[in-house]
Amino acid sequence: MPKSVFTRRYKIFREELESARLEAGLSQEQLAKKVGWDQTFVSKIERGVRRLDVIELIAICEALGIDPGKFVRDLHAQLSKR
Repeated sequence: MPKSVFTRRYKIFREELESARLEAGLSQEQLAKKVGWDQTFVSKIERGVRRLDVIELIAICEALGIDPGKFVRDLHAQLSKR
């Protein structure tokens, strides 16, 4: 079994995360600054180089002004459709 970061489902997760960032009108650098990270950290997450844990996901959602639970529910709906 491939590592989850290389699966189709994880790719969809990364795409949804990037889409949420863009909808919030933030660059990678702006998001990173809000969360207290370096821009390269956000880039690695979006490119699938680095896995994201649930605590980091919550921090990103809060920085984007979205409810983490809603993000996960919407992601689940996307994964179910594809």
